[in-house]
Amino acid sequence: CRHCGPYHHHQAPFISPLLHFTFTRMRIHNVLPALRLLVGAVFVVCSSQNVYAQYIGGDNDVEDWQLYDEEEEDSTEKPKHKEWKNLIYVRYSPSQYTFPSYAPHIDMQEVAAGWARSIQVVDSIPLFVEAGAELKYTFTPKEDEQAQAKYSLLTFRVPVNVTYKLYLSSTRNIALAPYAGIHFRAIAMGKEKVNGKGENIFEDNRENQTSCKWYRCQLGWQVGIRLQLERYFIAASYGRDFPDKKKCPQIHECGLSAGFCF
Repeated sequence: CRHCGPYHHHQAPFISPLLHFTFTRMRIHNVLPALRLLVGAVFVVCSSQNVYAQYIGGDNDVEDWQLYDEEEEDSTEKPKHKEWKNLIYVRYSPSQYTFPSYAPHIDMQEVAAGWARSIQVVDSIPLFVEAGAELKYTFTPKEDEQAQAKYSLLTFRVPVNVTYKLYLSSTRNIALAPYAGIHFRAIAMGKEKVNGKGENIFEDNRENQTSCKWYRCQLGWQVGIRLQLERYFIAASYGRDFPDKKKCPQIHECGLSAGFCF
């Protein structure tokens, strides 16, 4: 070249490879960080895909296990709610013995103990028939003010009720049970005590302070409601004899009872 001179002409073959090597090294240094970043990104993406695959696989296993568990529950017959078949109870009932067209009524106090057998009519309906037996003791808490008489009676009664249960919990261990039914009663023993002397009130041809004949047997009805908690219950009831002026006494009673089932 005529502008470069002889020195430049002789040094050009040596400078060109040196510049090419320098530029190449500079390109490699610029590329390496980008390459490292690219490799790191690929590694992170691969790792994430692996973890996600394991997570999805684990979820599938859980879903399969849950589905299998549900199938097992569906195929297994669930246990039925247990209904108690027997009831034992005690009852306290203030009562009133009336004598239509004869004498004033007599206020009595009664305590009773009883047992009942519960039979479910249909499995799909909580309707029950309850029949049992009851022993009741009746007494006057104080002497009658007019006749100065005191009474004591021992009565056997057979109640039969129809009961419907309203369950108040999903487990059916709490229930409200209204009931209604009839009963047959028989006074096994009755005494009237006047001036310290006790006499059989059912004795023939004997005058008593009520001026009427006492009948041992009578039919009556009762209604009530029972609150049941597990196997224990409390109840309130009202009952009376079927009206019959020919039979005395006519008994009216309000009762509170408590008991348990088995």
